[in-house]
Amino acid sequence: MEMLSGSWDYAQFKAAFYQKTGLDLDCYKDRQMERRIRQLMQRERKPDFHLFYQYLADSPPAMEYFFNYLTINTSEFFRDEKVYARLKEEIFPELLKNYPESLTVWSAGCSIGAEPYTVAIILDSLKVLDRAQIIATDMDDKALLTAQKGCYDLKYVQKTPEEHIHRYFDREGEKYCLKTEIKKKVIFKRHNLLVDAPVSGCLMILCRNVFIYFKAETQDFLLERFSRVLKPGGILVIGSAEYISNPGKFGFFKRYNTIYQKKTGSL
Repeated sequence: MEMLSGSWDYAQFKAAFYQKTGLDLDCYKDRQMERRIRQLMQRERKPDFHLFYQYLADSPPAMEYFFNYLTINTSEFFRDEKVYARLKEEIFPELLKNYPESLTVWSAGCSIGAEPYTVAIILDSLKVLDRAQIIATDMDDKALLTAQKGCYDLKYVQKTPEEHIHRYFDREGEKYCLKTEIKKKVIFKRHNLLVDAPVSGCLMILCRNVFIYFKAETQDFLLERFSRVLKPGGILVIGSAEYISNPGKFGFFKRYNTIYQKKTGSL
């Protein structure tokens, strides 16, 4: 079904975009997403949603750029130091004690890779990286390309402890490039959280600063999925600005701020 021509409102744009791409913008908070899209429309001098849709539909590069634009790539190594300290000092040792064979970690919405690489650095400093599988996913191809290269400007590593900078990075001009031993331990994949099957058999899922862009019902959908693929006792880590109002509904209980654990009796 093709949408009618003429001037469109945001609802008509969302319907046409979903029909064209399969990405449901209704899952996102309307005010935030519409404001973000309108900013791009203004930059591209497409003042109407119908004109903007036609521009995207007629230009694969423009559509690819738009997909990448929709994802918010704010990331850095060791973001929220207290959270990572808790993971290193308490959570990871506990998980490894309970599941000594292997540890599968999923960084869902990994952006440019700073988060899963931070996890790899922590596990290596605990001397257990060889027992871990770290899978990092995002729907932004450009961000994934940056992640796979593993080279970052200073602003992304400013919170990284100095000893880790010396141990895990090589300086190449103005860039800080991860050593191969860390890069090879993270598997990056293109993945749409709302459509593609979740990573199974996880002991930890980090989905940080992603929920804040989704409506409540979409958050619930993701929490149900995460609970299903986490092993009993597994850990879910969300962003410091995010909150799960009823974790018990999904088989979780709150361990610490931003850290939730799946109940051992939950399957």
